[in-house]
Amino acid sequence: MSDVFDRIILHVDLNSFFATAEQQANPFLRGKPVGILKAQGRTCVIAASIEAKKQGVKTGMALSDAKKLCPSLILVPADFDKYADITYRFINICKSYSPACEVFSLDECFIDVTESEKFYGNAFNIAFDLKDRIRREIGDYISCSIGISHNRYLAKLASGQIKSDGLFWITPDNMLDVLDKSDLMDVCGLGRGLYKHLIALSVDNFLTLRLCSLEFLYKHFGPFWSVHLYNLARGIDHSQVNPFYELPDAKSVGRTYTTHRNLYKKEEIWQLLRNLCEEATAKARLMNLVGRYVGIVFRGGEASYYGHRTLKTYINDPRIFFEICAEITKDWPLGKSLPVRFCGVTLGMLTKKEFLPTPLFPSERRRNRLIGAIDRINNQFGDYTVYPAVLSRMPIIRPEVNGYFGDKSYRLRYLLREK
Repeated sequence: MSDVFDRIILHVDLNSFFATAEQQANPFLRGKPVGILKAQGRTCVIAASIEAKKQGVKTGMALSDAKKLCPSLILVPADFDKYADITYRFINICKSYSPACEVFSLDECFIDVTESEKFYGNAFNIAFDLKDRIRREIGDYISCSIGISHNRYLAKLASGQIKSDGLFWITPDNMLDVLDKSDLMDVCGLGRGLYKHLIALSVDNFLTLRLCSLEFLYKHFGPFWSVHLYNLARGIDHSQVNPFYELPDAKSVGRTYTTHRNLYKKEEIWQLLRNLCEEATAKARLMNLVGRYVGIVFRGGEASYYGHRTLKTYINDPRIFFEICAEITKDWPLGKSLPVRFCGVTLGMLTKKEFLPTPLFPSERRRNRLIGAIDRINNQFGDYTVYPAVLSRMPIIRPEVNGYFGDKSYRLRYLLREK
């Protein structure tokens, strides 16, 4: 096995992805502060352009706060189909440099070029060629920052050193210097709870963390996080780049949605629930999976209700999924003391459909054929070309591709299924 320092890994990160995609599509927006909303009427900025970020606007900021910082902020509703198309082209560019290409999110890829960089001369040639191809094949206003190092952790840290359109290499010689100038929260995977625990121990930077003994960390963080933190402080990461085609099957699929207003009518709440059940089970069917864990959550005002049920049989039929969710929630005060503003459903404990026996009853086999026919139509002509009549009385909530892949294996199939 080669030395860990012999590995060459690139982290490619599209700059201000959602906002830049809108600026690419609409030249009027270029050079101006742009804020992306999940939909018209939403009050949270889910992405900001480089110009908006320079004025203090951040992802996840309340719209009212963003407008105070940047009164000239131009608001644009998100167009997830547009972003998905760009992501598809971005993935195709990245994976052409090495089969070891991991799709980390909609706008990020890790590429292990240890074996392939010799065909390009060196990793810098790959980086510059990749930047050039993104501009030529995706858009001249789309840029990326690329980090190069000998592991995934440092490559991702490197890509954030120069924004935007940056290129940075973390080597064994400059590694500790870069770490000690970085904030602990710059590390991917270091959550806010862990960060607060470190701060409570007066550990607020990498230099201080590196001075902590493994015994000290074990005492305060347990067997897993102690070793993880010890390694982070020294730039150690043994994780592999997981090729996009080797993603494991999902353990669960789900869908959440926050409404524009409180829902008080039971009919509206049931329509919302049925819509989410349709999408969650469609995800499972696209991956040829079935599940036997059903989870549901409703939130509104100060109240929150969660319930689940573990079934004896496996399902991916939206009608059955909905009926089980309705049964779980039958005693909840929906629309009364619980005006619904948020709903989420989960289908878990997934397994491959082919592992199950053929349905015994003709009615079940007919139902499966019907669902299969609907899926083929929707996959060819677009989501919700055919849908249950109950959804005809409401605006349909359609699948969306957000910044980070929740159901990663599903999202990639969703992006690549018609290409």
